[in-house]
Amino acid sequence: MLLKLCARCQKVIQAPNRYCTNCQKIVENETEKSKQKSMSRYNKNRDKKYKAFYNSKEWKLLRDTYKEKHYLCEMCQEEAKKDNKYSIQLTEEVHHKEPIQTPTGWLRRYEWSNLIALCHYHHNIQHNRFKRKVRNNENI
Repeated sequence: MLLKLCARCQKVIQAPNRYCTNCQKIVENETEKSKQKSMSRYNKNRDKKYKAFYNSKEWKLLRDTYKEKHYLCEMCQEEAKKDNKYSIQLTEEVHHKEPIQTPTGWLRRYEWSNLIALCHYHHNIQHNRFKRKVRNNENI
């Protein structure tokens, strides 16, 4: 019988196993949680349904046609109307106003009125990406 150490708690276990029985349960729970987290909306490991949609010829044709008609970022244009100093960027991405992960958004995924042309900066704002976390300045 070949013996080795558990990869997590360093107890002596039999050789083909990587973890002892206690650690095996913990590792399985952690693995399940990480799988659920990795299937989040903005992860690269998207649901196959959405991945197939974004790779479809129909979406690519609609996206490219929309970008030709709206070659300037629509949010940049709105901000430029408010503030004349604001620079207008070219469209880099086409965004769904109603996310396709919702039932109504999925039905409206090919609708022209559900799309908006955005630069990369405004697309990140729409998805709340890369925002700094604000800390409360409370004296304790």
